[in-house]
Amino acid sequence: MGLVRRRLPNGLEVTQVDPGEAAVIYREIFVEESYLRDGFPSTGLDVIFDIGANIGLASIFFKQRHPDALVVAAEPGPDTYAALRENFDRHVPSGVAHEVAVSDRNGTRRFGYYPQAPAESGFYADEPEETELARRLLVRGGVPAPAAERLARSRHRLSHVECRTVTLSSLIREHGVDRVDLLKIDVEKGELDVLAGIEEPDWARIGHLALEVHDIGGRLTRVVSMLRERGFRVAVEQEDRLSDTGMHMLFATAGRRAASLSSGASRSSGVTNTE
Repeated sequence: MGLVRRRLPNGLEVTQVDPGEAAVIYREIFVEESYLRDGFPSTGLDVIFDIGANIGLASIFFKQRHPDALVVAAEPGPDTYAALRENFDRHVPSGVAHEVAVSDRNGTRRFGYYPQAPAESGFYADEPEETELARRLLVRGGVPAPAAERLARSRHRLSHVECRTVTLSSLIREHGVDRVDLLKIDVEKGELDVLAGIEEPDWARIGHLALEVHDIGGRLTRVVSMLRERGFRVAVEQEDRLSDTGMHMLFATAGRRAASLSSGASRSSGVTNTE
C-alpha cells in the first residue's frame, strides 16, 4: 500500500499508510487523549520512548506537550516505519526513529504484517481472531453486518517480514540516557517480550509507563504484579467498546512520582488502582 500525505483535523500534515486507521488513532490520541489521565504523566518529561510507534502520532502528541524532550521511537512494519520517518522529519526533527521491534532479545524475528491494517501487526498476529474482532467492533460502531464482514476480511490479509529485534535495555544504552521519563508500549500482544528485555538495573530508570495489555492467560495480573514488585503504582483502564476483548490500558508511575496518579474516576468504564 502506498503512503499518502493528509492533514489531520488539528491541521497537522502527516504521512499515513491507511487514512481510515490514522483517523481512528488520531481520535484516540489527540481528541480522547488516551495516553493521559489525571496527573499522568507528570510535567517536565525529558526522555520519551515510543515502542510500537506506528506512524508516530503518539510521539507527535507528546512532543507537542514536551517540546524539549528527546523522543525515541521503534516501529518494525515496513510501510509504517517509512511513514514514521517522514513524520519525524516533519514534526519531531530532534527525535530518533528506529526500524526495529523491541523484544526480549537482540536478533531477527518473523513479524506478522497487515499491509491494510498495520496497527494490528505483530509477532503474535492471528488472522482469524483479528478479523473477527474487527468485524464485531465495526458492527458495534454501526456498520451493517454484511459490510462489516467484507471490510474486516479485506483489511486482514496477513503477510510476513523479517525484522530486526532489540531489547529496551539495548536502546537505553544506545542513546546514553540515564532515565526514560515516559515509556509507551503498544505492541499487539508482544508486551511481555518488551518487558522481559528490560534488564533489572534499568527498571529504576523508568518514571512512567503507558502500556496496552492483552489479557491472555492472566497476563494483566502478571504485568500488574511485575510492576508493583518494582515499586510502581498502577492503574488499569478499559474502554466500554473493548469490554469483551481483553484489551486494557495500564498506567504506572514509579517511586515518588506515584503520588501524582489520581485515584478518581476516569473516562473509561473500568478503573482499577493498585498501590
